[in-house]
Amino acid sequence: MYNVYVKKPGSYNPDLMGEYSNINDAVKFANDLKEKDSSISYTIEETTGHFDSYGEPLTNVVKRG
Repeated sequence: MYNVYVKKPGSYNPDLMGEYSNINDAVKFANDLKEKDSSISYTIEETTGHFDSYGEPLTNVVKRG
């Protein structure tokens, strides 16, 4: 599962904008958002299916833009 987070200028926390099972769909969505508003930045994270000791899911950053 791939999660797309978008951070707008002046905001502290990024917003979850979508969850995708295919990396290509996630990248296309993120690039489309970036084309519409070049001031945002995005992060695509892949969930590993594992959890840390606090119960939070472990993720790997796949792409930033």
